[in-house]
Amino acid sequence: MIMVVWSVAALVAVNLALAGGVVFLRVRNDFRARRWHRIEGRWYPALLDLLAGDTTCAALLKHVETREVEPVLEICGRLARRVSGDDRKIVREFARPLLSGLSPALVSRQPERRANAIQLLTSLGTDDEFHTEIAEALADPSPLVAMVAARVVASRKRIDLAADVLGQLDRFEMWSEAFLASMLASMGSQIAPELRASFSSAESSSTTRSVTARALAELRDVPASDIAATIIVADGGQDRTLTIAALRVIEVVGQSKHLEVVRPLLGHADSAVRARAASVVGKIGVVADSPSLVAAVGDVDPWVAIHAATALYQLGQLDMLRELSRSPGAGSEAALEALARGAS
Repeated sequence: MIMVVWSVAALVAVNLALAGGVVFLRVRNDFRARRWHRIEGRWYPALLDLLAGDTTCAALLKHVETREVEPVLEICGRLARRVSGDDRKIVREFARPLLSGLSPALVSRQPERRANAIQLLTSLGTDDEFHTEIAEALADPSPLVAMVAARVVASRKRIDLAADVLGQLDRFEMWSEAFLASMLASMGSQIAPELRASFSSAESSSTTRSVTARALAELRDVPASDIAATIIVADGGQDRTLTIAALRVIEVVGQSKHLEVVRPLLGHADSAVRARAASVVGKIGVVADSPSLVAAVGDVDPWVAIHAATALYQLGQLDMLRELSRSPGAGSEAALEALARGAS
């Protein structure tokens, strides 16, 4: 009986504690919301007056309390995204003396707060500032913070921090390789040397090399094609991810001299490699490659077959495709599809 009473008492205590926690969180959030609205109601109109020329940065800065610095900068960040030109310069001029007040947020235990702080710091500062803070954010234990910092580096075209971003790519598993590659390529051709170094380095992971290969392909970086060919030879097609990445580069910027390393991959054990190799041959191959492609049209994997048939079309082998389409073989459907695509 005593045990039952104690069990009931324990359950009641737990429920009361949970209820108390919920109430506390609600009260705290309500307090924060009211405080935010109060600060926003005071400072947003003041900043609009600043943009209108009715007051000055010096006059307003005197009224910023220490505990208000972070929310005031948040308001500045939102306003800076809505305006441009001279108005944005004015907002940044006002915010600049306050940016040091983000130091506590940069080391907060909350990843979201750290990420927001680095976003504010870089959006309200100049494009070449805060190297140390951004580098530290890239190495932050939270992938969210690191990714925010990486996007800042890309959007500001901070080539000085490109190597730091490349060193963190393996952590960004929740983002696709295509997204990461486009982010890197958005920095322009200036990042190509860093990308080539990462792509060619055996110390980089296959994932990192695949992302950098995609970025180099997007940039249409011709020197990367020789690196890709060297990688295929050195690896011998053992690393599927790396081989496909190298083929992707050659497909975009390769030359006929690279065919000697691509042709053997038409017989690779992995169907994804065979399909990509067929596509590459279609782009940089010659008529003499037709027999190998005809054989690939009969591949047991339909994906390889259609890539090979498309490659034949790209090489102008229409009669060969028509003959294949009339044959009873496995590649007839792929040949028909390639002809239909070409005619559309």
